[in-house]
Amino acid sequence: MTVALVLLGSFGKPVALGIVGGIVLVWFAAALVWAYVDGDHGRHALRRAYNITFGWGNGF
Repeated sequence: MTVALVLLGSFGKPVALGIVGGIVLVWFAAALVWAYVDGDHGRHALRRAYNITFGWGNGF
């Protein structure tokens, strides 16, 4: 994800950079809310949201 964002930024595509970054941010926020509602709190909720966002669903 970082490589994709750096490449988009280096090629001067700020709109695409904003769209891709925004999608990832919204997905992470939704995963964090989901983990919190599911009973996880603190670091465990953050870890689970990270796994859902970047671990391709292994946090379910």
